Amino acid sequence: MTSPRFAIPLADIDDCFQGIVPSAIASTSPEGVPNVTELSIVYRVDDEHVALSRQFFSKTIANLQANPRASLVLIEPQSGRQFRLDLAYERTEMDGPLFDRMSARLEAVASQTGMSKVFKLAAADICRVLQCSAVPVDHDIPPPDRTPVDLKKVDLISRRITSANTEDELLTVSLEVLAHEFGYEHSFIMLVDEGEQRLYTVASHGYDESGVGSEVLFGDGVLGVAAQRRETISLSHVPSDLTYNRTVRSGFESTEEAANIEQEISLPGLANVYSQHVVPIEARDRLLGLLCFESEQPGQFRFIDDFVFHLAAREIGLALILLRADPVRTTGVVAQLSPEIADAAPAAQLRHYAADDSIFIDNEYLIKGVAGRVLWRLLQSYVEERRVDFTNKEIRLDASLELPDIKDNLEARLALLRRRLEDRCAFLRISSTGRGRIRLDVTRELTLREA
Repeated sequence: MTSPRFAIPLADIDDCFQGIVPSAIASTSPEGVPNVTELSIVYRVDDEHVALSRQFFSKTIANLQANPRASLVLIEPQSGRQFRLDLAYERTEMDGPLFDRMSARLEAVASQTGMSKVFKLAAADICRVLQCSAVPVDHDIPPPDRTPVDLKKVDLISRRITSANTEDELLTVSLEVLAHEFGYEHSFIMLVDEGEQRLYTVASHGYDESGVGSEVLFGDGVLGVAAQRRETISLSHVPSDLTYNRTVRSGFESTEEAANIEQEISLPGLANVYSQHVVPIEARDRLLGLLCFESEQPGQFRFIDDFVFHLAAREIGLALILLRADPVRTTGVVAQLSPEIADAAPAAQLRHYAADDSIFIDNEYLIKGVAGRVLWRLLQSYVEERRVDFTNKEIRLDASLELPDIKDNLEARLALLRRRLEDRCAFLRISSTGRGRIRLDVTRELTLREA
């Protein structure tokens, strides 16, 4: 329950903790010498406590430890309203769940600017809030609108996600219903690969380029850090976060610490992304992937959106586990041959590179890895036998593929392959003809070459 001594409950100013506008903290030494500095993160721990991020600044914590009183000014980005918090320093945390959540956000941004080995959270300083009040102004400033959660829409999202019959359908339906019901127009799903060291994009919504097939290493950038830490990461003003880190980076480039600076990694998705929210998809204590949202509006995703994102991620995770555990009966399936192709266009040249199983069509890169190896086997069967119908079971059991243990990921790889062909190739399609059955549709003669 919120403390009655507060003029304004902390829960009523949640938008102030998004980090869009830096917060200023004032402390004093035992001798009364004041010190004012800005904070990267002010995290609301509960209704009576906040956590202050500590990176490079030592004067503030020295003051707080000697004289445990401070004043903090927060600014509400949507309205410009300002709030003063009177604080009493209680303790410092250098590990634990709270420290991990705050550290993950800083590490994610630092990784984007090649500063992950330098720009780290040293500690989280926990302070009790003695008072929260509005800074007086000479005119009224209305608070921003707060849209309540529509429980009917939440229920619809849950029902749509859990009613999917295949992984491919699950991926498509999940992003579509989130866009239609809540207006999350730019989103994508990444899944963990077989080696559990990379993520690959398997579905997206709202982008000019789907990005399907793109990969990210664990630990690289916002996405890689979210996966490695298995933590939700929310950025409300990406440009300012990156600018701050690049400013710090410039100061290190000429020092002996320069060896610890990595190359920058470009943000995926929107070119002008301001808000980014990344939620781990987990089930049964396993990381399965990431559910990612982006917006060109700063501070777009609020705490109410975080509730919806986590609900959707949990439902997707459970649905993935159930679909992968449900055996598919494929007995009685008869292979079919492709009809004669009447296309007068010259044969398409498809080249396979065994080193990484990459496939090029007419000298244009298509795909690589497990999905590339599977596609090449299907294409060989088509060219040699004019065969077009296949089952997931036979692909898994095909010894010539020398597939890794992809029992859990085969359908996801096929979904990735289908979307990649839709993006990059007009004459090849993979479609589902039932649970555990796929069809290769070819509308142009093919010439296969091994490199």
